[in-house]
Amino acid sequence: MKRILLTLLIVCFATFAYAANDTDTAVKYFDTTVSATITGTVRIIAIVWTSSEGAGLDIAADDDFLLSDINGHKLAGKRAEAAGDDFGVVFPMGLAVDGIVLTTMDGGVCYVYVQ
Repeated sequence: MKRILLTLLIVCFATFAYAANDTDTAVKYFDTTVSATITGTVRIIAIVWTSSEGAGLDIAADDDFLLSDINGHKLAGKRAEAAGDDFGVVFPMGLAVDGIVLTTMDGGVCYVYVQ
């Protein structure tokens, strides 16, 4: 069920054209390997780390992904075992966090869905 929901989220939002690190909408989007921060309390509904067809935005084997809150508590993370080895997690009741920090993203793009 979680895999189906994540697939739907990716399909629904993958068609939108985002600028680099678009954090002003309900779908926070990161596409750079530079650390990025969102301040303030947010309620996370889902986190998706996936490959993108853009140049240099694919996930390769051994790529790392780490998303934390502003206090350094790990929210989500993964090391890709193979090319295109994406990751997603859904919080049906939402997860309230104090800020979001994209600590590490060696490849791919990250979508954080918030309320």
